[in-house]
Amino acid sequence: MGKSTGPRTPRGKARSSQNAAKHWIESRRILPGEQEEAAILRSGFEQDFKPEGLIEHEIIDDLVFNRLHKRRIDIATTRESSKATVEKAIELRENNERPVARYWLRLAKQLGRHSAEPAERVRPDICIWTLEQLMERIGDRGPGPEDLALLRIIYGDQPTEHAARAMRLLTEVPAGQTGKDDVAAPARQELQESVLEALQTEVEAQRNRLDLANNLLAIEGASDLREPTRNTLETLQRYRTANMREFTHLMDSLERIRRLRQNAA
Repeated sequence: MGKSTGPRTPRGKARSSQNAAKHWIESRRILPGEQEEAAILRSGFEQDFKPEGLIEHEIIDDLVFNRLHKRRIDIATTRESSKATVEKAIELRENNERPVARYWLRLAKQLGRHSAEPAERVRPDICIWTLEQLMERIGDRGPGPEDLALLRIIYGDQPTEHAARAMRLLTEVPAGQTGKDDVAAPARQELQESVLEALQTEVEAQRNRLDLANNLLAIEGASDLREPTRNTLETLQRYRTANMREFTHLMDSLERIRRLRQNAA
C-alpha cells in the first residue's frame, strides 16, 4: 500500500482544516487525532478503487470521512456504555450506604422522628451486627427501655414482623427498669426469653435477606458494561443509521460513475 499525501480535492482539504474543528461527533471536519487514520483510509480506498478524475477523488474524500465518522460513533458508544457502568456503580454504592448513614444519624439523634427524611431500615449486614450486640446485652442484664429505642433506630419506619414483635414485648418493660429492679424474677426471665427468641428469629431472617441482597448485587455487577440511557442509545443509533445510509449512497455514486465511464468508452 503506497503512502497517501492526504486529501487532494478542495472539499477534502476543507475537511482537513483543523483550526475551527469542533471535537464532537457531529463535526464535519477531520479532527487532529484523525489525520493519520484518514491518510491510511485514503491510501486504502485509492488502492481499492483507483479513482480517476475530480468527482471520484471527491467521493473518496467523502468515503474517508464517512469511515472516520463511523469510528467516532463506535468510540462514543463505548464511552457512553463505560459512563453508564460507572454511574450504575455509584448509584448502587449510594443506595447501599444511604440507610446505614441514616442509621448512624438517628443513633446520634440528628435525624428525628419528624424529619422530612424517610427513616429507612438499615441494610441486613449492619442490622445483624447490631441485633447480635443487642442480644448479648439483653442476655447479660435483661431487657430495658433503651433496647426499644435502639430497635427504633435500626428499623426506622420499616420494622419487620419479628422486629415489631420484639418492640411490642419491650413496651412491657417499665420506664426506668434496668432488669435488676424489684420485679418478679420469673416474669422478667420470661420476658427476656421472649425478646431474645424474637430477636434470634429476626437475625435469621436478616441473614436470608443478606443472601438475597448479595445475589442481587452479583447479578447487577455481572456485566462489564451497562447500556447508556434510552435517549443516548437512540441518538447514537440515528447517527449510525445516517452514516450507513451515506456510505451506501457514496458507493452507489461511485458505481454509477464507473458505469457511465464504461458506457462512454
